[in-house]
Amino acid sequence: MKKCLYIIAWITMLGCLTAWIAKDSMQAPAQEVYYREQAMVLLYHDVRSELPPGDKAASTVSTAQLREHLQMLTDKGFHILSMDDFVSFMLYGKPIPPNALLLTFDDGYESFYKEAAPVLQQFRATAANFIVGESSDRFNPKAEPHLSWAQMRRLKAQGMGFYNHTYHLHYMAASEPDGSPRPALASRIFLKTVNRAETEEQYRQRIYTDLAWMEKRLNQELGEQRFLLAFPYGAYNETVLEEARRAGIELFFGTEEGMNTPGNQIVKRVNAGEPYMSADTLWAHMQSIIAKEKAKH
Repeated sequence: MKKCLYIIAWITMLGCLTAWIAKDSMQAPAQEVYYREQAMVLLYHDVRSELPPGDKAASTVSTAQLREHLQMLTDKGFHILSMDDFVSFMLYGKPIPPNALLLTFDDGYESFYKEAAPVLQQFRATAANFIVGESSDRFNPKAEPHLSWAQMRRLKAQGMGFYNHTYHLHYMAASEPDGSPRPALASRIFLKTVNRAETEEQYRQRIYTDLAWMEKRLNQELGEQRFLLAFPYGAYNETVLEEARRAGIELFFGTEEGMNTPGNQIVKRVNAGEPYMSADTLWAHMQSIIAKEKAKH
């Protein structure tokens, strides 16, 4: 008899608990859906514990800012994708959740390891970093510290990704007789020794050699992974696309802002990595981009 009473009491308690959970779920506001079957990509560069003064803070956010950005994204219900899921969505139309978002960093600064990664891990978020190979292969005491391959291997084991930002083409080069500087990847360099610009063949070979070597270094140090390229300064041309494809590049990342849908070859990215970009400012900017996309349809 006591056993029967115990069972009845347990069932009654379980029923009350189930009803309470159901009521609580009904009262919880449904997460707003801002977009479906699209993905937004955010772009960062450097992260510092404290922002440097003046112009030195360009393309830099503080650690606290990054944490506030991630908290905002969490509170608003964004789903942070892995790079593999994003690439599968872009190339093959693999389904992704509503409010899908990818986090990217350019240039491979060591601050990604020391400042950004701990914050990302607090939110169980992953990110991709497009690195300049020479900066990791050769120490330059005059330059801002860059990621070592050992640091990248540790972060890759935690879900972070590292991809091609060229091996040694992230600089401005003289491209005209008057020395006008232009992005080295997207311009035919002026050769002072022969007083002329590169030939088309020389230009193509320079691009292909650099990108193919960078992919080899990534493979040697980090193992097999996606062949992805972020254009330095966001600059490219048709020759760059052709030679990059010849080097095996599957997908390209630019700096034009907007939303991304399957089939687009060049990924649009939203610049989130500026010192003035508070969480509220970033959210307002994201909303404006989402609204522009909706207005197209």
